[in-house]
Amino acid sequence: MILRRITEHVKAQNWTAVALDFFIVVVGVFIGIQVANWNDERQTRHDATDFHARLLSDMRLEAQQYKLLQYYYRSVWKAANAAHADLAGKATLDDTAFLVNAFRASQYSWAERHRATFDELVASGNLDLIDDVQLRTTVTGYYAMELLEEVSRESQTAEYRLAFRKIMPPDIHQALHDQCGDRQLEGGPLGAVTLEYPCQFEWPEEEIAAAADMLRSDQELPSLLRLRISDLAARDFALQQNYETYGLDAFNSQGTE
Repeated sequence: MILRRITEHVKAQNWTAVALDFFIVVVGVFIGIQVANWNDERQTRHDATDFHARLLSDMRLEAQQYKLLQYYYRSVWKAANAAHADLAGKATLDDTAFLVNAFRASQYSWAERHRATFDELVASGNLDLIDDVQLRTTVTGYYAMELLEEVSRESQTAEYRLAFRKIMPPDIHQALHDQCGDRQLEGGPLGAVTLEYPCQFEWPEEEIAAAADMLRSDQELPSLLRLRISDLAARDFALQQNYETYGLDAFNSQGTE
């Protein structure tokens, strides 16, 4: 319509009207571009705020999960030390306590990762929307770290774990799992498990004694348990170092404000 009107004004040599029409077109285009830019900027600010909040939420969950996994493996470490003290003759446990600690020393847990927001930012090329450079650097380094998976993978395939399961009769092993294995941590997020609870293992005494004797008489078990203890100690040190290096305590604190 505006083009037809300009054509008519040109034919009529009404140059003032032509100039006015062009001015209207230019202003209209300019306003349209500005409105589009404003909308884009508003959407970018909204996306940046949303990604920032989601990233902080994920990191709070990561920090909590990280600490829960460390506490879990410290429980495993404690059980391994107790079982080894009995095998080394440094302490005497009754058969039931020895069996429970030897079983718990073989346990492992897996950390659920919370990295969907970070992966989305990277995949979409929008990581620079996080204008907090320190946060961006921290999360990039943190998510590149695979220590949590490595700790659980090593525990799952630990030689001591395999040896224990080879020695232990299946029915007793299942009973230990049911009565003294992982339990949902009270008040913790879904999937957060613990071994820090008193276990009353109920099983025929003669079978407990026989199982404990099989463990104590195995020549390789003490050395495998020492290796397990050494690995757990090294990984605990690495976990603590990473927790401090990436400042995860700050994210945990944000979650409790």
